[in-house]
Amino acid sequence: MPPPEVTGLPFDEAISFFRQKINIPTRAWTDLWEGMHSRAFVVAGAMKEELIADLRGAVDKALAEGTTLAAFRKDFDRTVATHGWSYKGGRGWRTRVIYNTNLRMAYAAGKWQQTQRLAKTRPFLRYIAVLDADTRPKHRAWHGTVLPSDHAWWQSHYPPNGWNCRCTVQNLNERDLKRFGFERSKRSPPVKKVPREINTPSGKATIQVPDGIDPGFNYNVGEAAFGRGAQAVKLERHGPFEALEAPGAISTRPPRLEAVSTRTALGARARDEAGLRTRLREALGSDEAIFADPLGQRVQIGQAVVDHMMQSPARRDGREVLFPFIPELIEAPSEIWIGFSRSATSGRVRLRRRYVKLLALEKDRAIAMVADADSGQWSGLTFFRGRPDGLIKLRSGHLMYRREEG
Repeated sequence: MPPPEVTGLPFDEAISFFRQKINIPTRAWTDLWEGMHSRAFVVAGAMKEELIADLRGAVDKALAEGTTLAAFRKDFDRTVATHGWSYKGGRGWRTRVIYNTNLRMAYAAGKWQQTQRLAKTRPFLRYIAVLDADTRPKHRAWHGTVLPSDHAWWQSHYPPNGWNCRCTVQNLNERDLKRFGFERSKRSPPVKKVPREINTPSGKATIQVPDGIDPGFNYNVGEAAFGRGAQAVKLERHGPFEALEAPGAISTRPPRLEAVSTRTALGARARDEAGLRTRLREALGSDEAIFADPLGQRVQIGQAVVDHMMQSPARRDGREVLFPFIPELIEAPSEIWIGFSRSATSGRVRLRRRYVKLLALEKDRAIAMVADADSGQWSGLTFFRGRPDGLIKLRSGHLMYRREEG
């Protein structure tokens, strides 16, 4: 797949990959790290929601319509003028980085999705570098490497492998190798980790990356988005998952959470599974419902909540009395946090959306509710009575929304 600025043609898988991202405000390019970018759209220094949305729209237009860097720069200029954004770096450099990085990573992710589909008929990947004066020496050395698409080398060396890297891959089978005169590599190129220093919001940090790969690019964007192997993706829900954190991330105690009053009353206890399903149906208005949060994200909730409870006696702890509060927990939360984790089974990165609300039921009586949603699906409910310290540990990640007091 040639670079998008050459073909000018839309690439459906790349567009789909880009459009599943969420917008996140960031101070610096290190606020999110490696695979986190497969789930989030960010522009370093862009903190306002409207600004990020307009910048995203310009990138989406470039992907969907195949517009050039010159056309993107015009959209960029209009956005900057509209929002009065004072960005760092020169216009030419900054626009090229935003345009090239987003389009090339989207194309690489889409190419990986195709690779997984073609794994049986075209099981090999060939590394392709643009062999001109601007090509990095290491990338030139990797040119022509032919390895199975499930080889571990692609987990760290699947291109792009740096800022403005133009490398890509080619899907091949045995017949292709013979026809083009390519040879399957006897072994993968050697991997040597080297220390690299980066600037983070909390100061300088030293990280280890493979020689030839820029900091922040030591991951496979397609694997982070879609996983490796259909069977591994099916099994990933069983875990384990590794929480992801950017280098130099600053851990701060979340602000005090104030209890909010509610007109909703606690529900009734249920004696058995049928009763649990009835209580949930009463709270949702049907067996399944979709609620939208203050940021426009939709969350689907259904009888899987009860399925989850029935899997463990510990979960049948009376939490059904909180079912009536589910709609307002999503539609009017106190806070919305997001966090990232990676499946050890498939390599895919998940984005967890966490809803928090502290409800004042009576004088000096409060209940804290915490619910998680993964990919728009409700995936768990935790609750505390009073103002427990345990709630602080759950309020972690990126604070995306906070209810204004008063």
